[in-house]
Amino acid sequence: MPSTAPAHISASPSVEGAAGSKTLDNGIRILSALARHPHGLTTTQLAHETALHRTGVYRLLGTLTRRGLVTQRADTRYQLGLTMIELAGAVRPDLRATAQVPLRDLAEAAAATAFLSVLDGDEVVSALVVEPLHADAHVAYRIGTRHPATVGSAGLAILSARAAVTGERAEITEARRRGYSISEGELQRGAWGLAAPVRPRTGEIEASVGVVALGALDEPRTAQLVVSTAAAIGNRLP
Repeated sequence: MPSTAPAHISASPSVEGAAGSKTLDNGIRILSALARHPHGLTTTQLAHETALHRTGVYRLLGTLTRRGLVTQRADTRYQLGLTMIELAGAVRPDLRATAQVPLRDLAEAAAATAFLSVLDGDEVVSALVVEPLHADAHVAYRIGTRHPATVGSAGLAILSARAAVTGERAEITEARRRGYSISEGELQRGAWGLAAPVRPRTGEIEASVGVVALGALDEPRTAQLVVSTAAAIGNRLP
């Protein structure tokens, strides 16, 4: 009669692997929740936000805090730790370094918040944000902000660089025709955004450059600034 030991041995790593993956996933959920709440959350709030048991959240926070990924404030709230800055700086440093100066120039010329966004699956992530130094008011836009690619000027611009597909938003078709996209109030009430696709020579990434302001800007002038900035960044990428 065959021994049952091999079956038991093969099942054990699988169970451990599943448990390890679940722990990692829960830790990432905590980090994502803290990213959405930069002013911090308590353990109870994190448990509610992530739908995890409070005891499990507390245990994971201990590990994340020791690793510097999370820090606890004097009022007991938790925030993302400084190690996250180090990790974020290692994400596509070539892209960020290439875009830094052109985005800064764009923000000052347009007197609006300038951004570089990258497609990640079916979402758009803000990879770099530069706020104008001399504008009376501007839109605050966090690095790492995510939203569906089909909403907002950044995603519409990226999708407009692709071939047309049946059922796509009319705004994508229009952006493809004129070379840039416009959105109003889709992600933030009162915000006006204009973006253009970045076209690197190798096509390894799908990205866009744009500006967002509190109210509409001069469209022809802003479009010229954004399109030329997107082209300059694309030409510098491999």
